[in-house]
Amino acid sequence: MTGRPETGSGAGHSSRAGLVAGGAVGLVLCAVVGAFGGYLLAGDGTGGSDQGAGPVATSAAPSATKTSRAGTPTRSQTSRPPTTAPPIDGLLLPDVLGQDFREARLELRDRGLGVEVVFGASGSDSSVHRTVPPGGTPVKRGITVKIYVVGGPPSVVVPDVVGQSCRQAARRLVDDGLYPRYPSGESGEVREQDPPAGGTLNWNDQVRLHCGKAVAPTGTPTY
Repeated sequence: MTGRPETGSGAGHSSRAGLVAGGAVGLVLCAVVGAFGGYLLAGDGTGGSDQGAGPVATSAAPSATKTSRAGTPTRSQTSRPPTTAPPIDGLLLPDVLGQDFREARLELRDRGLGVEVVFGASGSDSSVHRTVPPGGTPVKRGITVKIYVVGGPPSVVVPDVVGQSCRQAARRLVDDGLYPRYPSGESGEVREQDPPAGGTLNWNDQVRLHCGKAVAPTGTPTY
């Protein structure tokens, strides 16, 4: 009887062992590769979240008042029409230059303004050559406007104001271009004036008004 050589049996055993070992190595490699891939995936996910949490650079919005190099406003700039200050109390000072100072004075007083007339040194030219404030200025009613006359002050006839109330007499004198003074107070009626009525003064001169309570006339009783 011829026996099988033992070399054949050993070779088959060796080949089966090699296949088993190769399969085991393949499984280990697959596990390592899978673990490494999972690590890489986990690392990518962490890195992405860190990058998202970090600061993000943004471009600044253009300013609303930014202009182009040519000096024209950009689309984002809002253009507004120019505004002018409205007159105080809705009153603009009229231009009275060249008018006779009497007419200019009446016009200004009719608008609720006080008037101070300033005359030149001499001459008969009664025209206005300037005002303070100038014409066209927004003004408030009640202020005093100075009007400057080219020539000197004209003459004024003193009116008779005896017997009038002190305030009524003062208004009459001012209307005629004179200034009242009150040596004995402003209450009551005018009992005496100085200078007397009919005299002549220059514009802006003073008249002294002696005012007091009216004295009831006394008569001799009859029987």
